[in-house]
Order: sequence, then C-alpha cells, then structure tokens
Amino acid sequence: MKYIRILPIIISLFLLIQLSANAQPGQQYTPVSKALPDGVEAQRDIEYVKYQNRGLLLDVYRPSNSGNVKLPAILVIRGGGWASGDKDGFGPIAAALAIRGFATVCIEYRASGEATYPAAVLDTKAAVKWIKMNADKYNFDSSAIGAIGGSAGAHLALLLGVSDSVSSLNPTGNFDDYKIDAVVGMATPTDLAAFPVESNDNSVSKWLGKSYQEDKELWSIASPNSHIDKNSPPILLMHGTNDSVVPFEQSFLAMEKLAKTGVYAEMILIPDAPHPFWNYEEWFDSSIDKAASFFHEQLDNR
Repeated sequence: MKYIRILPIIISLFLLIQLSANAQPGQQYTPVSKALPDGVEAQRDIEYVKYQNRGLLLDVYRPSNSGNVKLPAILVIRGGGWASGDKDGFGPIAAALAIRGFATVCIEYRASGEATYPAAVLDTKAAVKWIKMNADKYNFDSSAIGAIGGSAGAHLALLLGVSDSVSSLNPTGNFDDYKIDAVVGMATPTDLAAFPVESNDNSVSKWLGKSYQEDKELWSIASPNSHIDKNSPPILLMHGTNDSVVPFEQSFLAMEKLAKTGVYAEMILIPDAPHPFWNYEEWFDSSIDKAASFFHEQLDNR
C-alpha cells in the first residue's frame, strides 16, 4: 500500500511504502478487534471531571510490567460526528499505542445531544489537566503529552493542540494546564466552513448550535485552522483519499497554514482508504506504527 507523505518544512513529496494490506476500493474490510491485547493493562472508568451530577470517565492503558517508569502520555479522543460513540470504540487505538511504549488516556466527552460547543473542547482540556495533576499517581511524564483522534475526535485533538492560549476555550486562565506537545489527527476536519453543504446543515451545526449562515464567526473560532500559529505543537495528519465524510482537502488546508508558520508537520495520504480507516485491520497497524513513531520522535527525551 502506498502512502503519500508531505512535510511542508522540508517541502518534499514522495511515496512512503509502508502498508502490506491489499485493500481494494469497494471491498469489505475487516474490523479491528476490541479485545484487550496481551501486553497491555487497563484501569477503566476513572472520573476526570464533574459537572454538577455528571461525571466524565476515562480509561488508562499502559504496557504490562512497565512498573513505575514514567511514560509519555497520549490522550485518545473518539470520533462520532461530535454526536455519538464512546471511549470503548477507540480502545483499540489506546491499547495499540500502549504496546508501543506509551501511557494512553482514552476519554469520553459530552456529545452534541448533551451539550453544544465548546463543551467537548473544555472536556479535552480538563483531561489534559487531569493527566498533569495525576502524573505521579499513574506514572505519566507530564512534560511529554500528545493527543490523537479520528474524525470529530481528530478535530478536537487538533483544536486542543493549537488553542492552549485561547482564553475562551480554556476552563481556567492558566494556559500551562492545557498545553500539549504533539498531535496526530486522522481524517481531521480543520476548517468547518469549508465542509460540504450537507455537513454544514447536519452534524457541525448541531454541535455548534448555529448554522454557518447564522454565525460565521463561531464556525471560524471552532476551526483548528483559525488558531494555528508559530507556537503550535508538531502535527501529523493522516487522511484516506476515499474519504466521503471529511474530504482530504481539509488536511491540505491545515498543511498550508502550518507551512506558513514554520511549525513542523507531516501529512500522509492513504490511497483508496475510507473515512474511518483506523477501524479496519487493513490499515490499523501501519497507521498506529506511524503515529507511535511520530509521538516517540516528538515526545521522547523532552
């Protein structure tokens, strides 16, 4: 399987041969198993923030027998159109990254049916603060924190990474509580206003609470591209060329902005891969291998 890898700082474009899968357009793909793999231990349903009577939960994954070693921490953020899904759906990603040497924190957050924007954004910020406050208890390296997500979760991961100094998107005024050090986004919505019209009328407007025509500024503020600057963390974007939900041009829009700021970033296009490629065996291991390699490069020995 061919990957197209784009690095705006080096300004190079080349084919990176990594996948061994023989997936073809239109075929039925093999879902990734949700069973906890050997070599990983998990602590589940830990409350990380509470809103009145509503507590949000997370799961912590670590390599088995890693003892008291402080590991880089990766926040794992599920997709689902900001409206559906649960943390268990992204458990395979959290477990796979744990096998590859990380402590991973897989969270639930408030979906659009429960609370509109910026609730989910504030939930991700609260999770980062929880990681930093509980670094000693769970042996996280609080100086090496990354985030990964898919689809709506990728949007939240990228927005988390580029908005630590945006007061309106932080629960408190201490920006350091919410700063992270690397982001991996898979099929990332980066500019909400540039979505197809049918998306504007459905999941995005439901989550934001207003249509694009009703509040264009809101749609801009909720878009990661609006906040990318020279202080943004290193970013890896992965996108399938057969994505019918989030066009891969969304990743190109972010790369264009990143190239202008001088932030290190990479983009990998996956030929013929569908929108949720991370859910299928045909792409899972190679995608996670790339994400893990990127996180190790950016977070180890900080």
